Amino acid sequence: MDYMVYLLNMRITGFKCIEKEIRIDFYGKNIDKSFNPKQYRLKGIYGENGSGKSAIVAAVEIVRRFIFEDSYLRDIQQQSLLNELINKKTKEFGFCCEFITNIESRVIFEYELKLRLEDSSEEIYVVFESLKYKENSSKNKQKSLFVCENGDFTELNVNEELKQLIEDKTRNLLLKQSALFSIFSIQSKNSDKKNMYFVYATIFFLMIRTHFDREDRHKDYLKKKKTRELLEKKAPVEIIINELLMETNTSDSSVPIASYKQYEEGIKRLEKFVRLFKPNLKKIDIERRENKGFYECELLMDYGEYRVSKEFESTGIKKIMDLYNIFTLANIGSIVFIDELDSNINDIYLCRILEYFRLYGKGQVCFTSHNTDPMNVLKENNKSIDFISKDHRIVPWVKNGHYSPDGSYKNGMIMGLPFNIDATDFIGIFGRGD
Repeated sequence: MDYMVYLLNMRITGFKCIEKEIRIDFYGKNIDKSFNPKQYRLKGIYGENGSGKSAIVAAVEIVRRFIFEDSYLRDIQQQSLLNELINKKTKEFGFCCEFITNIESRVIFEYELKLRLEDSSEEIYVVFESLKYKENSSKNKQKSLFVCENGDFTELNVNEELKQLIEDKTRNLLLKQSALFSIFSIQSKNSDKKNMYFVYATIFFLMIRTHFDREDRHKDYLKKKKTRELLEKKAPVEIIINELLMETNTSDSSVPIASYKQYEEGIKRLEKFVRLFKPNLKKIDIERRENKGFYECELLMDYGEYRVSKEFESTGIKKIMDLYNIFTLANIGSIVFIDELDSNINDIYLCRILEYFRLYGKGQVCFTSHNTDPMNVLKENNKSIDFISKDHRIVPWVKNGHYSPDGSYKNGMIMGLPFNIDATDFIGIFGRGD
């Protein structure tokens, strides 16, 4: 088994343009002893502008930040942002996912979250959060680890002493912060199996990464540092944690002095990667200066006759460097969601990278795209192409005779996605040019 955690499916409702629930499946079979996700590691999501592709990635990011940032729902700026993101009709954002772990034994988890926007106060509260599990098979009966409704536990399946401690320390807090991470942070070091299930579920969300074209690449640092300190206390999973939290950042950044050698090795691998696409690159130099236990690092692209700061590199090369970070994370077992993977990168290069991951990758990659060329790579695997229709429904690709997914998509044969624009439609806008 070459997976640590694997996302089986997820459901999203009430977010941006997504009013009714959508479901995305990454694995299409029952889970039993033969479970093997090797052919189910890639997922491409296609659709028209405004169909909800970016909303899917943004929803995952919201859930991840909510879980790991205690102050997320208390921050005024985040409240304002979520006011815009939660669907205006439903006023409630719902997220549910199933995932599996083999860290010590095969366990299937289900995590569910609901955030509600209150009309009177325009504040956002947690109205529901739960974690349930099945052992060994998807056919087994599901059991609850906890259920939290409107800020109070209605179920909490731990020993009485720990239950009292958790309830005392989370009283009046759970309308605004994650019960999952609160339990994980509070629980003792004992190796009771159910206690460890909270650790495994936390590891799953820690392994999720999202990537947008424009984002603060260092926003995860403090979260990772805090979570590392907590996780390292859990002896049964120490080795896994060290692998999980491997530093893969190869951007200009503040690097802890203790981690600098690992950072330097990552830059050497990045250099080899970029040279595949730009052979005239001689070296990537690191200019560093010490600052209170950190090195402030700047990357310089050395082309022999001249050097240029990474900041002033071409958009395409910077995108290639971003892809290195993304696929390095995926290749150590992370679950990576990427919005508009195809922007600013040659489609031939993109297909080659995806083909590598299809054949040799370890984690999961889910991306949105407008470029149909990757479909020729994706169609070789199962459950690898989803379409999102004009009315925001997920339409999985199903093989249909000799029709290819890209041909079906371009010719308007996907349900809810008729591309009915013709070249002559633009004459009334731009004229004939004669």
